[in-house]
Amino acid sequence: MKYVIPIFLTVIIGTCLAIQPIFNSTVLRFTGSVWYAALCSLSVSISIVLCICFLNDRFATLRGGGALQIPKYYILAGICGVLILAFTVYCVTKIGPLLTASLTVTVQMIVATITAHYGWLGLTQEPINWIKILGIVFLVAGVVLVKLSIKGD
Repeated sequence: MKYVIPIFLTVIIGTCLAIQPIFNSTVLRFTGSVWYAALCSLSVSISIVLCICFLNDRFATLRGGGALQIPKYYILAGICGVLILAFTVYCVTKIGPLLTASLTVTVQMIVATITAHYGWLGLTQEPINWIKILGIVFLVAGVVLVKLSIKGD
């Protein structure tokens, strides 16, 4: 039962990860700029987050100085967000949404497995085992099959 909500939310995340780049690539077609498409998307995102923070008084952490305690390198998450958004918009227009998504998920799994294995970035160490390696092999095989299924290549 403890997995029901996280699994449900993960389905929403996966759905959003699949359709957001498609929406953003449409914005790109209208504007002609990857960066403007990213700006449009991020502007909506920041507006929603600001509203949620105001409604829940999440700015109390800022007033108390808690945010100042965050190690500065964690701010790289914001840079990652911009790169993810802009590069995904670009890749969807060049290689399509299916190959973009399958490659993204595969690389994400590889990096997450290595990061967890070594306990980097404050994660609890989770040793790599043959089951995780097999999962990655299947993901890579899936990317190859997706690539082979694309007509015109």
